[in-house]
Amino acid sequence: MREHLFRLAVADDVPAIVAVVNAANSGAGGWTNEAHLFHGNRTDEAEVAQLLAVPGTTFVLCMGVGQIVGCAYLRVTGMDAYLGLLSVLPRRQGRGFGSELLAECERFAHEDLGCHRLCISVITSHRPDLTAFYERRGFERTGKFKSFERKQALQGKKVDGMLLEWMEKPLSVPAMREPRMRFMPNLI
Repeated sequence: MREHLFRLAVADDVPAIVAVVNAANSGAGGWTNEAHLFHGNRTDEAEVAQLLAVPGTTFVLCMGVGQIVGCAYLRVTGMDAYLGLLSVLPRRQGRGFGSELLAECERFAHEDLGCHRLCISVITSHRPDLTAFYERRGFERTGKFKSFERKQALQGKKVDGMLLEWMEKPLSVPAMREPRMRFMPNLI
């Protein structure tokens, strides 16, 4: 598998982050889309800019040749990190970008942010494929559920009875891997 380059987002990345997240969830290809569950776009520039502006948050970006091909939102809450909006462009899905991006988020949360656990929320009731993806990567279902908070999820549900469950993974020192460049410098 090819090693991917990563960097942290800056405000100028907001439009590209929105494009990646919405493409990954639009139903226009890829296996991670939620078009069968929700109407409309997953996010917009105002929401992503607001998320990025909160202290203790960032987006980790996976870079392709001259473009962002994947992203994930990280928010520190005490000794935990919350991961959200993990997205990869549909034409790049199934090639390891999502797994590498998730691994980089785990590394960054543990080594750079000092977090002990990574938490995510997944629609386990209607997304068994996505639930299995995270379980294969060490996340465990908790049996704890939360309500939907995002505008699209509140206003655009196509399906009733969806449950948003917390999944968690303890973070520890990662296994030794080949040395690689983890982050690209921000080119402003």
